[in-house]
Amino acid sequence: MKKWLIPLTVAAFSVAACDEKNNTQTNVEKPTAQNEQLQKNPEILPLVTVVAPWELNSLDLNQSGVIFQRMNIAETLVEANLEGQLSEGLATKWMANEDSSVWTFTLREAKFHNGQPLTAQAVEKSLKIALSKPSILQKAFIKEIKALNSNQIQFELTKSFVPFPSFLTHYTTLILAEESFDEKGNVAQVIGTGAFKATKIEAPQKLETLRFDEYWGNKPQLQQANYLASSRSETRTLMAQSDKTALVFNLDKASVARLKADPNLQLINTSIARTTQLKMDIAKPFFNDLAIRQALSQAINRKAIAEQILKIQDGMADQILPKAFSEWRVNTTESHLSHEETIAKIKENLTASGYQYNAEGQLTKGDKPFTFTLKTYSDRPELPIIATILQAEWKKIGVDVNVSVGNFSEIPLGHQNGTLEMALYAFNYAKTLDPFALMVQDFANGGSDWGVMNWRNENLDQALKKLETENDPEKAKQLKQQVSQIIHDELPIIPIVYDQQTVVGHQSIRGLTLDPFERRFYLEKLSK
Repeated sequence: MKKWLIPLTVAAFSVAACDEKNNTQTNVEKPTAQNEQLQKNPEILPLVTVVAPWELNSLDLNQSGVIFQRMNIAETLVEANLEGQLSEGLATKWMANEDSSVWTFTLREAKFHNGQPLTAQAVEKSLKIALSKPSILQKAFIKEIKALNSNQIQFELTKSFVPFPSFLTHYTTLILAEESFDEKGNVAQVIGTGAFKATKIEAPQKLETLRFDEYWGNKPQLQQANYLASSRSETRTLMAQSDKTALVFNLDKASVARLKADPNLQLINTSIARTTQLKMDIAKPFFNDLAIRQALSQAINRKAIAEQILKIQDGMADQILPKAFSEWRVNTTESHLSHEETIAKIKENLTASGYQYNAEGQLTKGDKPFTFTLKTYSDRPELPIIATILQAEWKKIGVDVNVSVGNFSEIPLGHQNGTLEMALYAFNYAKTLDPFALMVQDFANGGSDWGVMNWRNENLDQALKKLETENDPEKAKQLKQQVSQIIHDELPIIPIVYDQQTVVGHQSIRGLTLDPFERRFYLEKLSK
């Protein structure tokens, strides 16, 4: 991939603060100033480098906002705690009118990294730009965003909408200073309010930050936090062993097992709100038959994949949403057949549904064999392994699959141009904490790039529509379960396993914390 550099100059893209005295870019604090702080406070951790597979392909929040959020460079109006509850972010409180069609948020006192105060006017500009682009806000029924005064921002919606605050937790709604944008509304500088200010970006791989000493919250004990994108799991494993500053994410299971034996390292893991799943083009032959989708799903040995490949106990995905979202979960029936018996039953059911097997053992209908390409990517090292397992499992029921391992961007591109047949990917259902926003975006009204493809269910659409205005918790729960039941029964997307995240760091780094909702690296909790 072509590498582009954001130099630290006035003329080019920059992520620096502006020196008010001489109007020049001041990107890195003087080393002597950093050394003085370290000498005064021996608890300060000088440097940590986050090593992960996700590239910085753009300054646009739609592309890289997830990294700016995780690095605590920029913040949202509404935050989330480790239990997944909405909490104060840049807004200290919010309230709605009687029918939840007008929402007013009160801002805290905070400063941007260029020294300018956080104002409702800056929030208005930032979110209006976000609304003008493909983002979660376009699903939030926003009619108008306006600053009421310097510290209150109001959203007028086109209808009653109870889940609205959760939409403002998404990384595309990060608040940037007005000076971050050029005249066309593109992000030219990343100037946020977070605990760390960006000082250099060398896309697609590197990001450097320094602690922001005027941060409104608790001051981090970490002085400098860098980010390094490395697509190869082997490289990340070597960095975990050789670099005492490294915090390494998304390692393959063999590497994790090896690193556990290193006494100099610490490993922590946690279940996350992410499902490894399959999407397919329902309009294409074979996939448009529910009997086929059921057969593909039933042939997957989820227990073996979870326990033997991913080393996760109780990680089998019996439905789309993980157990963290209990209100959305439905009762499912577990088969007590052996895997061999299941395969035999699947073939029997397919024959009864009008399919045949040719002399080569291929599943056919009208003399046309069922064959397709499954796309996946290696950023998550377990995905190509799972794809190969699926290829072998489906071969047993007469389905020929070609596995194509490429870049993750090929999946939304294939969705858009209609070339995608099936994709295997991992999807975080907690991007807005409440899965409602993502269910609307990815399952309702025909879906989206990472959601269903050429599938629609009117009952699901209506249930999600009713959830927009339902204040009764029990009725809302019934509607959520109706949505999950439809997806479970019709299988427009097939879940496989629920994921875990692992991070590896040196024993000298204290306060290592994993976010089950994958919103933060929690760098502000680190010390030595």
